[in-house]
Amino acid sequence: MPQAKTINSSSNLSPRLQELQQKIHDDSYINNAIDRIAVIMSRHIVDSHNQSCNSQDFLMQ
Repeated sequence: MPQAKTINSSSNLSPRLQELQQKIHDDSYINNAIDRIAVIMSRHIVDSHNQSCNSQDFLMQ
């Protein structure tokens, strides 16, 4: 499993920003974030479609 890269960040950044800087260089974190965004967007699309038509019609397409 890929490890997060160590970032030499300036000391004037908040601990939260330093943590986020490290996370954006972690392939596993980025892949999980992309997957989560895809799930949320997919649910939104399905919910929107279900509101505009009968759910049986949606399954038949």
